[in-house]
Formats: sequence, structure tokens, C-alpha cells
Amino acid sequence: MSAPADRSSDKQAGILLDVVIPVYNEEAILRENAERLARYLDQVIGKGAWRFIFIDNGSQDRTRAIIHELIGEFGAGLYVHESEPNYGRALRAGLKAASSPYVHTCDIEQWDIPFLAWAWSMREKHDYFVGSRRSDPTISKPPFVRRFLSWGLNALIQLFFSYMGTDTHGPKLFNLARLRPIIDICVCDRGQFDSEIVLRAVRAGLRIAEAPIAHAEHRPPRFAIVKKIGWNIVAFTRLNGVLSKVPYTGMVNFHQFSRSDVLEVYDRVTGKTDVSAVA
Repeated sequence: MSAPADRSSDKQAGILLDVVIPVYNEEAILRENAERLARYLDQVIGKGAWRFIFIDNGSQDRTRAIIHELIGEFGAGLYVHESEPNYGRALRAGLKAASSPYVHTCDIEQWDIPFLAWAWSMREKHDYFVGSRRSDPTISKPPFVRRFLSWGLNALIQLFFSYMGTDTHGPKLFNLARLRPIIDICVCDRGQFDSEIVLRAVRAGLRIAEAPIAHAEHRPPRFAIVKKIGWNIVAFTRLNGVLSKVPYTGMVNFHQFSRSDVLEVYDRVTGKTDVSAVA
């Protein structure tokens, strides 16, 4: 069960973007990656125009203490606590705490600033931006097992729900006012919470844009693959039952872009292509 957001360092005035990041036992990389990501956010969004919302997803190390230290140093941010590891539940809690006009969701160990810069510059044209780890194999090279499982899950999503995209689990940027009604009625958890939002947004006729992100595995899986498969089977079964009752209320408005489209915007925003902007 999630605890209310700690708003002791919440300085909402002037903040345009909430960066929502679930974390679980991340003491080894949390400070370094958050500080590095913050520098890019200052460059792309503007200093003082964004804040972190960290969801401590049942961590048992120093993650909580580090989050509070970072919020104090950045001068704005929120801490949300979840009692046990569950990515979908943690993400839901973070989105519930969000209140800025736009939201960006990502992982602390894996993010893609070119994608964020592209989506931010296009935010008036689309409601929901989805980063795909599967649409460009030249910049995403996961291990075979991870690639196979991702292919299998997304093939099921495409088959059962007629989804025209290639991935529902990458980073996102979206207009919170447009997505809030959808987020509030989603019921799935774990990895399928992400999928439910995307699929409901498609059926609601929202303007959706997908583009490739660079992706690489930096560490072994946090949970056993067999356990994750079991979780996903249960979650997918629930998702299928939920979506069977959700009709299309508008024509599909789905657009796919290439990595060159993303980098063209990123180059214009930053003045050069910085490969270190991908974690």
C-alpha cells in the first residue's frame, strides 16, 4: 500500500514537468544517475522547470535516505513510499502524486535524453509519447532471452488488442490533463499497468507518437525470469479481461517516427549530438 507523498520539499510554482521514477534498492547508482539526469533536464526543460517524483518501491537499502538527500539538494521534488516491489503499483502512486502539466516516466538506470528532448519539443502536437526499445535494432541490443520475452509479450499485445505500436513499456512523456482520466480508471499492476494506459489511450483516440530509444542491459535482472514470466501471465490475463470491455471512442491517431527524426530535434535543441545523454 502506498503512503501519501512527502511534500516537504514540494515547490510547484513554475514547474512544467514531473519526472516520475520508481526505484528499488538503487543505492549503488541512484545519486550518480539522478545528478547526471538532472543536468540534462536543466538543459532540455529548463532549470527550475522540472522536479523528480521518486517512488521507493519497497527498498531495503539506503535508497530512501538518498532520495531525501537529493530532494533537499535539488530544492524541489516528492518522495512516495510503496511497501513492496510492484512496478505498476509504484508507477500508479507516482502518477497520482504528479500535478505538473506534463509527466515523464523512466527508470533510474535507463533513460534517453534525445527521446525526451524530441517529445518535449513536440508536446503540443501529440498527447502521449512512447519510447520503443524494439523499433530500431541498431540502437537497442538486449540479451537474447530479454529480446525473446519482449517479442513474445508485445506479439500478444498486438494480436489480442490490435496494437499498432512495437512496445508499451519504454519511457513516456505525456500531457497529464489529457491522460489523467485514463490513468485514474486503470486497474492493472506490475508491467501491464503501462500497457493498459497505452491501449486505453489508443481506444480513446488520443494523439500518440512512438519513436525508438537506445537501450542496453547494464546489470542482471532484479527478479528471476521465471518469476517475471509468471507475474506477466497473470497480469496479461487480467489486462485482456479489462480491455475486452473498453470500446474505441474515436479513430486511432497513432504516429511512428525514426531515430533520425529524434536526433534532428535533439541536435537543434542542444547544438550537438551527445551520446552520453543515453544511460
